[in-house]
Amino acid sequence: MQIYLRTRGAPRRLDYGFLGPAPESRWWDAYSEYTATERPCLLAVTSNGRWRILISGVPSTRTDSVGTLIYYTLVLEGSPGPRGTVGAGQDRPAVLALASRWLDDVAGHPEGRGVLADVLDGICSSTEVDRLLAARPSELTTERKELTARLATALASLNPAPPAQHSGVPALLGERWIAGRTAPGANAAFLARLSSLLSDEDGQAHLLNLVSSAEDITTLPPGPGPLAVLVEGGMVGDPAMRAEALPKLRPEVVAGIPKARWRAATVPTALTAVILLLLGLALLASRWI
Repeated sequence: MQIYLRTRGAPRRLDYGFLGPAPESRWWDAYSEYTATERPCLLAVTSNGRWRILISGVPSTRTDSVGTLIYYTLVLEGSPGPRGTVGAGQDRPAVLALASRWLDDVAGHPEGRGVLADVLDGICSSTEVDRLLAARPSELTTERKELTARLATALASLNPAPPAQHSGVPALLGERWIAGRTAPGANAAFLARLSSLLSDEDGQAHLLNLVSSAEDITTLPPGPGPLAVLVEGGMVGDPAMRAEALPKLRPEVVAGIPKARWRAATVPTALTAVILLLLGLALLASRWI
């Protein structure tokens, strides 16, 4: 599992950046219409044998030079492993514990201040953050590796939050649903879906803070497999929104690339039929002349 940590320094010139290596792509930007990373949120996507998770809006006690609150963004990336396996599959319990703690922190404080925020502040001193952000990415490589190692150890030591009383959202909702994060069973069902993503199932699971209903996510970036969405409700929406089933993906979305290839193949066939029809009409017309 790869772990990336992003935050900013106290001086205004030290804007948000990764303290160590950065992910290959900013894949989370595709969800900017649905969630603001400066507020509590979580994105999880598994496809093509790879899972990617973003946890953002984790508040720090640090502030910048004008008193603005600083936040953290965690990006985790890895390969799914079936339940009970070793190797890459060992990441699953640690990531689930991290996610459950984050959901519990968000439930306990409107800004998500809690266990995870304390862990990250304990790792990242203001002096070290400023020093790493002020240096070029190619500099201070040893210090960056040490910080990443401390971060990995701290995250691996997190215990999952106590389970909620409700076991899950109603089974009739199927594989695609949306619910407020405080709706009965929503968190447990969300973590169950995340567990599947970390194992061997393609799909998505998101905690979004800019949506309030199923209509708000009709243009969510499509992907194969199930979809679970929690409404964070801190800025818009109702965190207690009742669970609601989402419509199935349209056949052309599910088909994806194979569908596009089929369409590409039919274009010459249809064109040939039109040409033959025109030739036939021209032949008939010539007989009447």
